[in-house]
Amino acid sequence: MQSKTIKSSQQIRPIVKARFSFIVLQLIAILLSQFWIQSELPFLTLYAIVAIETALNVMFVYLYRTNRNVSINAYFIQVVMDILFLTALLYFSGGASNPFVSLLLLPIAIASVTLPKHLLLVVTLLAMSAYSGLLLTLSPHDLHHMNMEQHLFGMWLNFLLSAFVVVLVVASLIKAVNKQEKLVSKQREDQLRQEQLLSLGAAAAQFAHRLATPLGTVHLISEELQDIQTYDESLFNQLDQELNVCRRHLDDFRAMAEQVKNNAKQCLGSQQFINDLRQEVQLSFPSTKVIWQVGELANLSLMVAPILMPALLNLIQNAVLASKTDNPNDSHIEITVAPHIANNTIVISIRDHGVGFANDTLLQLGSELVDSKHGLGMGVFLSHVTLDKLGGQLKLYNHQQGGAVAEVTLPLLAAQPELDNV
Repeated sequence: MQSKTIKSSQQIRPIVKARFSFIVLQLIAILLSQFWIQSELPFLTLYAIVAIETALNVMFVYLYRTNRNVSINAYFIQVVMDILFLTALLYFSGGASNPFVSLLLLPIAIASVTLPKHLLLVVTLLAMSAYSGLLLTLSPHDLHHMNMEQHLFGMWLNFLLSAFVVVLVVASLIKAVNKQEKLVSKQREDQLRQEQLLSLGAAAAQFAHRLATPLGTVHLISEELQDIQTYDESLFNQLDQELNVCRRHLDDFRAMAEQVKNNAKQCLGSQQFINDLRQEVQLSFPSTKVIWQVGELANLSLMVAPILMPALLNLIQNAVLASKTDNPNDSHIEITVAPHIANNTIVISIRDHGVGFANDTLLQLGSELVDSKHGLGMGVFLSHVTLDKLGGQLKLYNHQQGGAVAEVTLPLLAAQPELDNV
């Protein structure tokens, strides 16, 4: 079903701008007829028609100077105006014997890519009626005195003009329509992704709320176990360590939720951010060997939101799991941090030493929830959405020497000399 409104008036501007080219060509044709061919035509009437057409077109330029929603009837008015003015000019310059009479096809071509079927039919009937009227009002006297040489030259010029209009107007309209369709498609995908993210966020908040009570209970039980003389001290220490990690994550989640609610962001030095990331990785994955390769980050800074660190930790956790599961004898990951000053970005590459991504899920992973070896790819999906919201990018691919790579690109802020290298 055809929409009754166009997203933006910017799609109607090519027609208005192209009409100025028509007006110039009309004036050139009238001047040539008056001073070169010296035809006997009502030139004052022709100039008056062109003047009215110019005034209306200037009004349309002012009307559509800003982006706003317009009715589909706005296209219809533009096309009908072209037919009426062209018919008036043809009527006073030879009627159907004028070699430019086939220009009445151009409004139909424009309408075919801008108007719904019922309005396209109206435009077609109007153009056919105009041509028929010009033919019926053509007198035998005009046919008798018609100069065939000038007529053939006019037909050649008409062909060139028609080709120019098709390329300039119709092609630009099709390009504008395709651009809008891509924009609508991207907005639809973003909306679906945001709906999925909202559902996951609500579920995570409910889960965190429900998790607080059993964690508190387990902590009390662990304290009571200390009074029992017969227990494995190493297992108890491990249990207590894991409980501390869970409590810390829960506290971090509550703090992050409050910061997200307030849309809190801060400018942080890149070196300081990487140091914080290294500390989080060491606390979250103490038994994992992490090889860091960090480039020179002095005087570079980036805008950090509370959701950025969890997004990176999700990708690092996936790399840790892949290395431990697929290659337990060489369980380590590599994290490379490299600034790209020319592109004003910083690239963080996280490589594991597992078997890599499966080819059938590599293209879908990150853009939607898919079945994977370790779950539904929820961590990668959340990281992808988070980085996209922060102006970053996530690229997933398999390394040539084995393993998978998650490449994160983040925008840098302008260099700030007052930031010291931490």
